[in-house]
Amino acid sequence: MKIFSCICLALLLGLGNSVAFAGNEQCAELINTRCQGCHYKSRICQALGKKSKWKWKRSVSNMVRYGAKLSGAEQKIVIECLSSAPVGADYVCKE
Repeated sequence: MKIFSCICLALLLGLGNSVAFAGNEQCAELINTRCQGCHYKSRICQALGKKSKWKWKRSVSNMVRYGAKLSGAEQKIVIECLSSAPVGADYVCKE
């Protein structure tokens, strides 16, 4: 019960959001360093909220076949990030 209370308190204080935020920063870094070499951010940003997770997975897999340097773990981060990002997400769309 004590552990459950600590977890709930951490979530209420917003500590759970810091994990998501770190993932967003990692996603933004990957997009800036690995995707933007071939795509303008506006192209990626325009697809947010329109593509399903499966379609993002297919897009990322295609980009890796075309030469994008993303490890399996990095692909998962990018796919999860882009498929859950809201339209116009700052961490993806800001220049």
